[in-house]
Amino acid sequence: MEPKIRIDVLTLDSVQCAACGYMMESIAALPQDIQALIEYKEWSIKQKEGIAMFTKLKGKVLPTICIENDLVFQSIIPQYEELIDELAKRAPSDDIKKLILDLRDHDFDFDNIKTNLDRAGSGHNTRSDE
Repeated sequence: MEPKIRIDVLTLDSVQCAACGYMMESIAALPQDIQALIEYKEWSIKQKEGIAMFTKLKGKVLPTICIENDLVFQSIIPQYEELIDELAKRAPSDDIKKLILDLRDHDFDFDNIKTNLDRAGSGHNTRSDE
């Protein structure tokens, strides 16, 4: 089994920050076949772990999508085709790259924002007062 493409999303908070939520949703709305090839996580700077990841990845602005430790979309919400193209560039093999590019124009789930955000874990890594 091929390793998954790692995506880290540096945010303020995807629940309270609209742009941060859109960043998370852009990944969650990718076709299911691409979802199977990626692993992603939100890193809110409201948490110590998020601050550490922001520093480790040398983040400059929020929100930012990092793919395989590269700062790719800094404060710019990508179009889905752009996101797929960047995933393909960092694919672990030529076969995976081809598969990703073949899925470039298919099966986006734009009509289920709440489901997409739940799948993305939006708000699961933000501060709580518990």
